[in-house]
Amino acid sequence: MSFELLVAPPGAGKTTLLLKRAREATEEGKRVWWVGLPSQRNYLYRRATEAGALLGLEFLSSQQVYYRLLAHALKLKPLVVGTGRLAMVGEALMTVRGELPSPGEARLFARAIAEAKRYGVAASEVPAHDEETARLRDIYTSFETIKGDAWDYDDFRLEALALAEGMECRGEAEVVIVDGLRDIGPLELRLYRALGRHAEVWLSLPAPPPGETPTRTLPAVARTTLLRLRPANPVAEARWVLRALKRDLASGLDPLELAVIVPESAVRAFSALADEYGVPLMDETPKALADSLPGRLLLDLLELPDYPTASRLLAIPELAPLANAALNAGVAGFETVGALAGSLGLDSLWHKWRALLEVEGDELGWARTLLETGLPAIRRDLLERDELGYGRFKELALLRAQEAVRVAKGPHFRAWWAALLHETFLFDRPRGGVALLTMNLASGRRFRRAYLLGAAEGAYRVGEAEDYFVPEEDRRALAHSFAELGLPRRFLGRDQALKAELLTRAEVLVVSCPEADQGGPLAPDAVLIGEMVEPLPEVPAGSRLELAHRVEPYRAPLARLALGLATVEKLRRYSECPFRFWAEETLKQGDDKPWWLELLDELRAYSRLNPVRLEELKGRFPEAAGWLANHAEQLTRLTFGVSLPEGGDGPRAYLDAAGRSGAEVTLFRFVGPDTAGDTDAAAAYIERRWNEYWAAAHMLTRYQGRVTRVFVTVWPLLGEPVAAFENGIDRVWRRISTRQRKAEAAHRRFEEGDISPNPGFHCRACAVFDVCRVGTR
Repeated sequence: MSFELLVAPPGAGKTTLLLKRAREATEEGKRVWWVGLPSQRNYLYRRATEAGALLGLEFLSSQQVYYRLLAHALKLKPLVVGTGRLAMVGEALMTVRGELPSPGEARLFARAIAEAKRYGVAASEVPAHDEETARLRDIYTSFETIKGDAWDYDDFRLEALALAEGMECRGEAEVVIVDGLRDIGPLELRLYRALGRHAEVWLSLPAPPPGETPTRTLPAVARTTLLRLRPANPVAEARWVLRALKRDLASGLDPLELAVIVPESAVRAFSALADEYGVPLMDETPKALADSLPGRLLLDLLELPDYPTASRLLAIPELAPLANAALNAGVAGFETVGALAGSLGLDSLWHKWRALLEVEGDELGWARTLLETGLPAIRRDLLERDELGYGRFKELALLRAQEAVRVAKGPHFRAWWAALLHETFLFDRPRGGVALLTMNLASGRRFRRAYLLGAAEGAYRVGEAEDYFVPEEDRRALAHSFAELGLPRRFLGRDQALKAELLTRAEVLVVSCPEADQGGPLAPDAVLIGEMVEPLPEVPAGSRLELAHRVEPYRAPLARLALGLATVEKLRRYSECPFRFWAEETLKQGDDKPWWLELLDELRAYSRLNPVRLEELKGRFPEAAGWLANHAEQLTRLTFGVSLPEGGDGPRAYLDAAGRSGAEVTLFRFVGPDTAGDTDAAAAYIERRWNEYWAAAHMLTRYQGRVTRVFVTVWPLLGEPVAAFENGIDRVWRRISTRQRKAEAAHRRFEEGDISPNPGFHCRACAVFDVCRVGTR
């Protein structure tokens, strides 16, 4: 087998050459591992399949490679994730010092330990020339003791290397290609060299590691057309880029062939502005659990008792008046907000919430209660809109609480739990569109056209800085770290390599730097911007706000339509928003119904049941056989599928079933199993509807004297019937007459075929919001 080191400048065609080799290998029936950064996975698969399907190629991150090698050798151990390591480091600090550390201090030690392990430095090998480095050695040692037999990510690397160098490790692939990296560490280099004994290994880099000689090189190729611009300010820059993106999309470019690269601090601002232009962005920046909707709400509650601000107070609807007052007064802080609450007469409410958010006794139990009942009671509407799903969020948040409780108790538990929520990253798949990237996410990828924004001096840097614990004079040259391991120097001038890479990320790259921002004039990055700056090209307007004269937004002509039979429940939905009603009725999906709805359709079709029909239903619906047998006597007395009134052109109520005893009539509404199991739930269910109220009013007025009381019963399938109103309905209540008036008004518009949108709060949960384009959120 072999080990090939391919060295070429960024953009010289390394990936193209290696993809050709990967295709050749798969055509020979070989299995290929392609190793790169997780952000490159989708890009690599798109490039690999441009010429057709490619069977046998699998993309892996470096960590997945270690895991696969150890799994193949049956030498896996439990994994300690990043948040678990942070909690264990906090526990080590508490063990060594005897006092609780802050999350920030633990994070500082955790990063130092991770760097030491990345370069193969054991705890005993950490230089200890002063008090701080000696403390790092002690914490490192204690962390390894607390961790026990479990492995963190760096342990996986070390153990995989030991296997490979001991000739015990044999991978599942015959060809291993490592591509898309700016540089590589000494342990990774040794691992891939060791794998070269068993497989054909290709490692591509822009420059050879210290002491290594390339086996193949590629010349630099100028394959990028550069356009350098100086807009007036960051807002003008972002608006011009969004107009240009809209032009590119209109000209037929695939959104996946476009990219926007911005400094990490500008991601949210650019995303917010993109909504105005209607540009579909694919934000690939990693999101922490704390960035989700329930995560932000939970953080506000955790931080509220220590430092209340107007925004945190707004997380609790009951405290909205206090939040508004704090915002108007421009105040924050515990004592100030407490005094403000007293002046508004909200003192008891403020102290109630403070008490609820104080941690006492069982920290994990308090966290579970807050997640299961506290947050849903406060903002259920917010939690239901979250893309992650509240169930998944609750599961991850409880795992972080279990880690936090190992370190902190009482009020300190809140701070540690919040810190671990910030450290938990969600690896979800963003919606397709124009890639919004940071400099690291753009690494190893190339596009047809890309925009590099904010290229001011210092905006795009690797971030080289001296370590807090081990200073530069106690570190070794990088060549020494590769030869004998050990901590390398931090200042290695990697910024130039980063900028050279950024300038080759697209066939056409537009680099821009604003003249100034709110802080004053901005100096352009000499490498990225250079001296040949071109004037800002004219691009057509991409937003209505950019037009010189006011233009009304396009509104689709809504012709009068025949909307079908006007049932009372249809009129209820129609009255909320005619357009939503029409769109949902028109765009209905397939008829995939649950079994109990199919059973209900059969009951309505029979009109009346007899023993023969009951037996037939038992055979067709075995889930309900017992229920049908137990309630056979009552079911055979009912009339199913009742329509009121029987003729006429007005609204019509449809009842699942009805029964009569003398002057009393009972209307039945069948619902799904485990729904509306008691009187309160049944009444609440009927309260949300018009149908049964309208039918009751019709019976009392149309058959006045012959019908004196109407009972409404909600009957869960497989359950017992539940009366919605204990004493029934003996007159037309005010809320019934209100619904009648609304139904009559809606019926007039319904018959005219009017489907004009009716924007309002319900737009937030509208499934056809994007079709409408009139609603508000």
